Amino acid sequence: MQDNKHFVHNLRRVTGLTTEVIPLSTKLILEQAEALGVTWKSIPGTRILELTYNNTKKYFRYQISSETTDVGFSACLDKGTTNSLLRDAGVHVANGFKIERTDSEAYWMEVFEALQKPVVVKPSHGLQGKAIMMNVSDETRYRAAIKQAMEFSTEDDSGVIVEEQFSGKEYRVLTTREKVVGIIHRIPANVKGDGVSTVQQLIDAKNSDPRRGKTLDFALFIIEIDADLLENLKKQNLTLESVPTARQHVQLRSVSNIMQGGDSIDMTDLVHPSVKEIAVQAVNAIPGLGFAGVDFMSTDITTAQTPDTYIIVEINSSPGLCIHEFPYEGQRRYTDREFVYVMFPELKKV
Repeated sequence: MQDNKHFVHNLRRVTGLTTEVIPLSTKLILEQAEALGVTWKSIPGTRILELTYNNTKKYFRYQISSETTDVGFSACLDKGTTNSLLRDAGVHVANGFKIERTDSEAYWMEVFEALQKPVVVKPSHGLQGKAIMMNVSDETRYRAAIKQAMEFSTEDDSGVIVEEQFSGKEYRVLTTREKVVGIIHRIPANVKGDGVSTVQQLIDAKNSDPRRGKTLDFALFIIEIDADLLENLKKQNLTLESVPTARQHVQLRSVSNIMQGGDSIDMTDLVHPSVKEIAVQAVNAIPGLGFAGVDFMSTDITTAQTPDTYIIVEINSSPGLCIHEFPYEGQRRYTDREFVYVMFPELKKV
């Protein structure tokens, strides 16, 4: 495998991406392709990369390969459609409704009254954990959450998902239609007190990790100071100037998203086999989906899963691979190699 600096320079040269950040997951896929004897090139004027092996050509853009159809991509884009397909396949999802743009505020309240509280409100076409409001129990906050989520997307068929909030830990299960290739526990942005440092100093120390950055060429992301973070501190009677006690856990966000400064903990070898079975079943419930990240919540991922102990939150058709390759804690899983195998199954026999 070639030197990384030379590799990145070459990638920028052939793709024309001289100033744009090249996603780390893209670099990893191409490095694995080269190691397996697959040649590649970019398609000028696009973000599409062509892979060739034994005169067979396949394509990918970000983490979506040509093995995923438009039906599969579209089904994952709309969380309401995803939930309907999962329910039809017997996979457990949270009880909830989709609110369309044309629905009246009276209907908003019918949905609110029909669900157990608290509820989660999120865009139907959301991404990166943005515009999600959790622990919603009162009408005023609920209306505000609906309006915020409605403003996030502009697609005609977009709307808002309102669901009963599930109490459990969240995991990203990376899987093909045949098997699970990696599982991480996603922990919301947090710091641990040492009895001396302020919250701001603890955040600065954590952000100094060279694996953290602000762009997609990093496996982890820095913790940004914003209104959401300050509100979470306030709920714990803390400010940026507070000094947490030794080993005190300070939760900075409620959403467990890596791009919002969360941590990734590898759990691949620790989960109960039923978790992997359900994840594969979930991916096969989506027509034309070749490779995906299943957002899985469980009260205990080490025990046999039942409808009362887990839900599938959503399925991502373009899952980041680098969080499995460079987790905050744990070992590398070579999910980038498995991504290439999905396009060229014959390579597994080489």
